[in-house]
Amino acid sequence: MQQRNPTEIKEKILGIIKERGPSLPVQIAGGIALSPLFTSAFLSELLQDKKIKMTNMRVGSSPVYYIDGQEEGLEKYSQYLKSKEKE
Repeated sequence: MQQRNPTEIKEKILGIIKERGPSLPVQIAGGIALSPLFTSAFLSELLQDKKIKMTNMRVGSSPVYYIDGQEEGLEKYSQYLKSKEKE
């Protein structure tokens, strides 16, 4: 198994979110060719470092991750909200 630099992985994740807008962990995992479990760990570190934000909204059981200024892009996930939350 090839060793990968954690800093490089985090930068790649940030690049994906900047390019694609708000994203689910599984979408990001596909973009960096890493398992969703490890991707979630990196997302957690980026969240702790305040480099990304996480919604309270869930798509299935997954939160949506985004960067400041991408709030409008969250609308594409509104179809997954329950009717009370949509209001």
